[in-house]
Amino acid sequence: MTALAGVTIVYMVLYKAGQVIQTGFLWDKLPLHACNLAAVLALPAALAGNRRWGQPLRGFCFYGGVIFSLAAMAMPERGYDVMPLLSINALGFYGFHGLVLAQSFCFATWGLHRPAWRDLYRSPLILAAMALPVHGINLLLRATVYPQANFFYTCGLAGNPVMDWLYGLIPVPFLFELPLTLLMALLCGVMLLLSRGMEGLCAFWARLRPARRPSR
Repeated sequence: MTALAGVTIVYMVLYKAGQVIQTGFLWDKLPLHACNLAAVLALPAALAGNRRWGQPLRGFCFYGGVIFSLAAMAMPERGYDVMPLLSINALGFYGFHGLVLAQSFCFATWGLHRPAWRDLYRSPLILAAMALPVHGINLLLRATVYPQANFFYTCGLAGNPVMDWLYGLIPVPFLFELPLTLLMALLCGVMLLLSRGMEGLCAFWARLRPARRPSR
């Protein structure tokens, strides 16, 4: 798991570096989006072992990584939806989010994290705790060197139907995203139920298999 997390981080760095080489440095290339942070946090989560902070961090990387990466690929920013699939930028974007998705599933399938009911509030709280300082960075960049700063999309995301609806409902930067924590809790619950269902199905299948006779 540590190796996979390291590969994902290296892929992200190369992807960001390739963008800088193509367009020059822009502040929006900083790895401060939710998927970027989920990729970075996966490494300490994998190394945490039995430390108290390891379990909630692994839970966030599992749930958040799956939800964020699938959302990014299903509803990409403008430009990525019309980009040739085999272009450098598309390979970087979809390849990175595919790695985030894969490493997130690995936390559960490799036995590093067993989804639990307490994850339903811990993971959304971790997301909100990260989004607040990131919004502060957005405000600082907007007031100084980069007026378009919009990490975590705390200032809105034009063209995204979910974000447009939320911003119309609560037209206040950052605050309009708070309902997303409830949505994340709901999705975490769905993933938890699916995980427990798979565990039950595997246990049922194991009971159906005939016991292996001891060899003579």
